[in-house]
Amino acid sequence: MTMLTVGFRAQAGDQFRMLDGKQIHTRIVGQDITDGSHWSMYVRPDGLLIGEESGSSWTGSWKIRNDRLCLALPATTSAECSEVWISGTTIRMRAGKDEETFDAMVAAHRRK
Repeated sequence: MTMLTVGFRAQAGDQFRMLDGKQIHTRIVGQDITDGSHWSMYVRPDGLLIGEESGSSWTGSWKIRNDRLCLALPATTSAECSEVWISGTTIRMRAGKDEETFDAMVAAHRRK
């Protein structure tokens, strides 16, 4: 994830399991991915990604490809696809085994 730099830290010892495409759809689509206070991304069922950070909003898109969640953010030219791992409401995304992880929470979408 290149746009968001503030991450949610998972607790040591958390048991993460990798989600396949169907599980990503069930657990993530229609939800917010967030750090809980500074930013959020609403993964809309229609393929739009609506983000809010520091009082401003943006629109991108998402899709699931090869058991990875692919996000196209406004500042990027192509979607970045990541494995999605979950432990409770904490998700961990990473593009590849040698890549740094991006931790956040999955929460019910907050309608505005």
